[in-house]
Amino acid sequence: MTGVSSIASARRRGATLLALALAALITAAPTAGAQFRPSPWATINACDPPTAPGSVGVRVAVPNRGDAAQWMRIRVQFFDGTRGAWRVVRSGGDGGFTKLSDGGGRVFGGTTFTFAPPAAGHRLKLRGLVDVEWRRGRRVISRSQITTHGGHASAGDPLLALSAPTCEISR
Repeated sequence: MTGVSSIASARRRGATLLALALAALITAAPTAGAQFRPSPWATINACDPPTAPGSVGVRVAVPNRGDAAQWMRIRVQFFDGTRGAWRVVRSGGDGGFTKLSDGGGRVFGGTTFTFAPPAAGHRLKLRGLVDVEWRRGRRVISRSQITTHGGHASAGDPLLALSAPTCEISR
């Protein structure tokens, strides 16, 4: 009976470990609450809507860092298929630095850029590149650079009805 008892005990341990692993996966699954991560994030929240052809919206979340003022700079990049690399849009794709808050909590910001749609039969693939800075006076105490990612959609936030890593405009 000792062999049967140890097999049953091993099975219980295996089942317990499996349950713990599944619980960890469920806890780590992205949810609408994922928009409240402690790191900054950015997402495409508008992509060539019928009401504003050629428009690309970028939404950014910036957490607090020691009550420092939160600043962001959104630039748009396009995918250059001939070079196989992302390149910054030189004209009309830079929002410049904008102060979001004096600090004290997570803040959201963003902007929308409008580009001429590509010629028929062509496509334009875009993403956001965001520089985030936390400042005290003129001194930068921390900085981060992020690109847009998906997974931040929220039914409770109309500005996050869409959350995508890139935007493709084609005609």
